Amino acid sequence: MVPEGWDLKTIGEVADVKGGKRLPKGYQLTAENTGFPYIRVTDMFDGGVDVASIKYVPEEIAPKISRYRIEKDDIFITVAGTLGLIGEVPEELGGANLTENADRLTNIKCNKRFLLEVLRSPIVQKPIDEEKTQNAQPKLALTRIKGFLVPIPPPRTKKIAQILSTWDQAITATEHLLENSQQGKKGLMQQLLTGKKRLPGFEGKWEEVRLRELLTEVKARNKDLSISRVLTVTNHSGFVLPEDHFAKRVASDNVSNYRVVRKGQYGYNPSRLNIGSFARLDSYDEGLLSPMYVVFSVYESRLNNDYFLNWMKSNEAKQRIAGSTQGSVRDSVGFDALCTFPFRLPPLDEQRKIAEILNFADREIIALKERLDLLQQEKKALMQQLLTGKRRVNVGTEAA
Repeated sequence: MVPEGWDLKTIGEVADVKGGKRLPKGYQLTAENTGFPYIRVTDMFDGGVDVASIKYVPEEIAPKISRYRIEKDDIFITVAGTLGLIGEVPEELGGANLTENADRLTNIKCNKRFLLEVLRSPIVQKPIDEEKTQNAQPKLALTRIKGFLVPIPPPRTKKIAQILSTWDQAITATEHLLENSQQGKKGLMQQLLTGKKRLPGFEGKWEEVRLRELLTEVKARNKDLSISRVLTVTNHSGFVLPEDHFAKRVASDNVSNYRVVRKGQYGYNPSRLNIGSFARLDSYDEGLLSPMYVVFSVYESRLNNDYFLNWMKSNEAKQRIAGSTQGSVRDSVGFDALCTFPFRLPPLDEQRKIAEILNFADREIIALKERLDLLQQEKKALMQQLLTGKRRVNVGTEAA
């Protein structure tokens, strides 16, 4: 339903839609900067282009595909592989060649910022999602894109775009703060967990030990069936309920042989430690893990639990894990192998102080992630209200 006073137009009516172009047969992209950048779908993200891995068109072939360039005032939409990514190119990539797996909207006859938001909204993304589910190898035809309907409120378009742009600016600023905080935490870990930087009041050489002196395997099983909560460990969310991540139940009906893990203990799948599937249980008092998992705890009289958790996320730990799986067919790291890792052990008081600093950095990162999520949800809700006319904008005033 189109709000009163709005026009319903096709994308083809508000912009020209043109395709990209692959390189002619016999030619390949190059990492050498020829002055003719080429944007692939792998370079794109929702909203823009990552310039870090841009490839280039060989100079001798550039004139033959010059008609397929995207300018900074255009909008791209991916049409094959990953469908429906929408964005604009940064100024330094204006005039870059565009992959055949994306189209560009050019000669835009309405407010570009507004159109960009409509294209990223459910109004256009919903029919694109339907294409994904209906076809095994989905592809958006040029005519299909031209036919997508978009609601246009002529007098209010610019104001709506300005309002949404304010949220974009806040989101971008928060993303930068988050990136800086994450990089700062990595720097702190590199300095503090290796002893390269010592905190005031601490000196003396750290003890050189093996992890076997600091860890103990937990072998408790659920023989009495007193625990029913089955957990799994992922490399991005730590301990999670399997039903939240898998379409069907993955646990056995008989969980009597499952390993018991309690709050403050660690769990990991030996064949997935190399990709970061390792976590400490903090969200629940207890749970169960598949028999294939390893569960262990630390001797807290010698090793601070938070300090060890941070160390396991460090580059040093990742290198130890990678070295342990080198030459192994299954890339598996059992508890015995983990226990052979060398470990530099600071005094317990120094461990606690280092952990406090790193935990504070973690809390800052979590707060920024929560703020970013809130801003994104607020923008999404506001956009839905504005684009459907449920929330009206008076020209020259703010949203009401």
